[in-house]
Amino acid sequence: MKRWSIPAAFFCVLALLACTVRPRVSNTGYTGTWSGGNDRVVSMIAIAKSGDRYFFRWFKHTSDRALDVDCGWDGHCEERFLGRRVATYDFAARLDPATGRLLVECHERRLEPQKLDIHFVDELAVEPGGRVLRSYTIERDGERMQGLGRPMRSFVKIADAVAGVPENAAR
Repeated sequence: MKRWSIPAAFFCVLALLACTVRPRVSNTGYTGTWSGGNDRVVSMIAIAKSGDRYFFRWFKHTSDRALDVDCGWDGHCEERFLGRRVATYDFAARLDPATGRLLVECHERRLEPQKLDIHFVDELAVEPGGRVLRSYTIERDGERMQGLGRPMRSFVKIADAVAGVPENAAR
């Protein structure tokens, strides 16, 4: 019968823990990885910061992968339905000096079922504790939106870290 040495057993326990430990989630403001949706549609955003600049990346997919939205750190995205490109998006994130909130501006070019250009601005708000992010649409095609009637999406923080951050963006 072979005996385990204390260092070997210690490293086996560490390896087991590494496989079961969830990513750290704390209050880092806007930066981190956020998830929203349900069992059919998952929408995730990743936000990184370098100096005064924010980088914003969005992903969305259905459970059957019929719908996929994939974005690069440059803010450009493509939406595909059953493998066919149906829309593109261009995102830009900036801090609003008046409110201190992060604004995400988007130009959506819908290609199907009909061609349509939409411009909107969302205001992001991190809830106290830093684990919930709300995205409120404050402008759509030049029309300002206020109050409880405006569209709102909610995201839960799943990690402080952000995968695939460009070299010029620090966390």
